[in-house]
Amino acid sequence: MPFVAPATGALGAPPVPYAGGQVATGSQLGFLGNRGVMNTPFNQVSYTAKLMQDQQARTVADVLANDPSVRSKTPSGNGVDGLYIRGFYYDAGDYAMNGLYGMAPAYSTSANYLERVELLKGPGVMLGGMPPAGAVGGSVNLVTKQAPDFDITQLTGLYISKSQFGAFIDVARRYGEHKEFGIRFNGGGRGGNTTIDRQTDELGNAVLNMDYRGQRARVSVDVGYQAENLTPPQRFLTFTSSPPFAFTIPVPAPPRPGTNYMPDWASWKTKDSFAMARAEVDMTDWLTLYAAGGYHRSDVNFQYVSPRITNVGGLGNWSNPALKGYDIFENYASDIGFRASGHTGPVKHLFTVNYSTFDRDYTSFGRSGGIINSNLYNPIPSPLPNFTAIVQDLKTQTNMRSVGIADTMSMFGDRLQLIVGARRQSVGADSQTFLTPPTSSHIEGSVWSPGYAIIVKPVENVSLYANYIEGLKLPEVVSGTTTYSNVGEILPPAQTKQLEAGAKIDVGRITFTTSYFDITAPNASSVPVAGQPLPARRLVGEQRNRGIELYTFGELTPWFRVLGGVTIINGEVVSQSYTFPGGITFNYNGKIPVGISTVNLNVGAEWDTPFVDGLTLTGRVIYTGESFANDANTQVLPDWTRVDVGARYTFASPWNGKPIVVRASVENVFNVAYYNSYRTVSSAVSLGAPRTYLMSTTFNF
Repeated sequence: MPFVAPATGALGAPPVPYAGGQVATGSQLGFLGNRGVMNTPFNQVSYTAKLMQDQQARTVADVLANDPSVRSKTPSGNGVDGLYIRGFYYDAGDYAMNGLYGMAPAYSTSANYLERVELLKGPGVMLGGMPPAGAVGGSVNLVTKQAPDFDITQLTGLYISKSQFGAFIDVARRYGEHKEFGIRFNGGGRGGNTTIDRQTDELGNAVLNMDYRGQRARVSVDVGYQAENLTPPQRFLTFTSSPPFAFTIPVPAPPRPGTNYMPDWASWKTKDSFAMARAEVDMTDWLTLYAAGGYHRSDVNFQYVSPRITNVGGLGNWSNPALKGYDIFENYASDIGFRASGHTGPVKHLFTVNYSTFDRDYTSFGRSGGIINSNLYNPIPSPLPNFTAIVQDLKTQTNMRSVGIADTMSMFGDRLQLIVGARRQSVGADSQTFLTPPTSSHIEGSVWSPGYAIIVKPVENVSLYANYIEGLKLPEVVSGTTTYSNVGEILPPAQTKQLEAGAKIDVGRITFTTSYFDITAPNASSVPVAGQPLPARRLVGEQRNRGIELYTFGELTPWFRVLGGVTIINGEVVSQSYTFPGGITFNYNGKIPVGISTVNLNVGAEWDTPFVDGLTLTGRVIYTGESFANDANTQVLPDWTRVDVGARYTFASPWNGKPIVVRASVENVFNVAYYNSYRTVSSAVSLGAPRTYLMSTTFNF
């Protein structure tokens, strides 16, 4: 029999899948450890490897397409997973992997080597510290695959339209009298023409996990590599920003799905290498010590142009300078702490203390190649420009340290639970630009970030909860030599605050959840500067998102599974203005923030047919309501609906009797052309994915 981790342990003991197998019965809640859905006073869901494989998910963004509180925002065929969670931007660089920030690939993470994708909706600095890019709408933790208690030898061949082919393997073994030692390898690749015109995509990865599960100690080590070559990548669209011109340019109609408006010479090449280790030691039955550390290096080489729409007639003309350069990230992360359980009279305690560090060295260099002119609907061929003018030469160092402490108190057989905690977060950042004239900036500071939560269970299968928790926005290095007068200056960290209340009902094989959230977050905006022709970027704005979430997962019957729900968001700009060059100022108070759709719906279902044994039919509907592409709310993006359908057939192999699974699906069945809008430093518009055919076959040996 394998050794079992105690209640204070978390490594190697993920919560088991819920009925239907698409989500888990719980997930890791930061330094509080693993907690079940009904014992978590936050809105959290954990998607399983089975769901990823059955849906033929390529990246984490594909997995999160099952959640109505998440919206994929960056362009299809872009090579970057940019999300909105509860109406706030979430960068792929904010993914945590096995509880460590900065270890996942910086731009897009493949799904084939992941066991779980754990989504926490809402800020969570007290739980896990500050994300590297300062996301405040939620957090995502990726759990890599470990060897289970049974052997795995699996080969999956795949096809993705137009002509991408690939293969991935999954091999796992455990050894020892108590199966103490485990090893698991996942890797493979794919390549060929994508559904985007003239675009090719080549991707490969290899991830090795080795673990030890002893009677009182557990260790897990991961080493991985991922690379992608995307040519030419799709880029986001922006609009000419000289007033009042920008406010008279309507968003042009989306081009034919799959149109590639980028020049042939554009490219996006990424390489990510990572290594991490985590260990737990049970000092007693009530005390577990743990430590973790990791290193990740990300390199991207690029040459492209980011189109800026220039004409008001809806003709789709665009123009902008070409850019060639590279970005390098080197991340170092560590985590150490303990969990201790005990009692004071009738009160049960889980006391946790945690110290974490994160260090990042970032280098960015770019040269401009002159103006490229083309058209959104009828791309104009352009030769490879000469990239001569240096427009970006930047180095930054970011250092984050934090200490977290929390006490989870339980009474009356866990019918009443109270979590009280806080984290002291310290941030330091140095920035150097080597343009003419060179500049340098330094900032450091510390802030307390508290968190409080309560769970009340009037009956065993009903959980009522409420929480107050905060997020922190990372210090921002101002960039944009033609936009701001304070380029290179570092904006200080700023606090986001959330109030949330909700309910969860588990009726055995299906669970229903609902929540109300109220998040207030600071925004950066442009302000006039005396004696300067350009405004400065400052933390002077504020955004408030309030919303309701309804979600369900599980089995209505043993042969019919459901997954999905609806999220309604009321987003409002509380305080924000923008000063254009020349001194013209616009006030956006009361406007809807860029990228927020009021109504968002994701509903999926699976049906095991009675007329063919082993045949399952699947379907999913994704609806996104109307949104705006600019702060003034004059550029309207229509609502859109995407329909996905699929089927899989499982049968016994005639060679070894083990299951063979054949899958086929179509995403965006009706080939709908649609836009998404989002804001990082500035607002942008992106094109959604065209109709995509996917097929795969999994063999077990």
